[in-house]
Amino acid sequence: MRKNIVFLLAFMMVLSACSGPNSPESQSLEKQSEAVESGAVEAEADARPMVKVDGVVYADTGYKNAMVTCGTPDGEIKSTVEEGKIPANDDESNFGKGYAYQNWEKGYLNVRTDNGWTLFRDIKLKEESDQIPKWVGHFTAKVIQVEDHALMVEATEVDEAFSFKDLLTKPISLPTDHLENGGGGEPTTQDLEGKSVEVYFGGEIKNTQPESSLPISLEEIYRISVK
Repeated sequence: MRKNIVFLLAFMMVLSACSGPNSPESQSLEKQSEAVESGAVEAEADARPMVKVDGVVYADTGYKNAMVTCGTPDGEIKSTVEEGKIPANDDESNFGKGYAYQNWEKGYLNVRTDNGWTLFRDIKLKEESDQIPKWVGHFTAKVIQVEDHALMVEATEVDEAFSFKDLLTKPISLPTDHLENGGGGEPTTQDLEGKSVEVYFGGEIKNTQPESSLPISLEEIYRISVK
């Protein structure tokens, strides 16, 4: 038994010596270490949709770009890899092919899906968890009435670049599901009347007809923050 242990230890020492600086095993470990430092390992485990264009890998931000005014694409996704994998070639994604894309500001790309232009971000860019890109539809509003599970507001400030600006001409009904308390703690509708909120949404609105008695509603709401 003792001889077997000694032999096993000797074999392990030889194997370790064989795995020198230039061995495949050593090189593999070095590559893994470099990948961890560069954040590539995290990207491999990232389940978000990704696309590679001009050597840059972009990941889905989960938001629509409401400032796109020109529908002319700059290219099209031509190949695809398995879901969860990082695209290796240009014009390749991990969510399918045939989708048009449009170059945006540095570090960002728009991909046209059935739901409009979705905003993608370079995976190497530092991402602030609570920050929503400025091109996502948003406006400031004043709370004029608090109802059960809803706020009735009127728009007070809207960026000129958003095409929906001239449509927010009557009260807007907002469900409180996405309400956040800017001062911290649990969100509450208490004492909100008269206060201002910042609303982030997908850019699509309903019931905008002036003759309709129904309040405006928003298709997809991302966040309602108390200012």
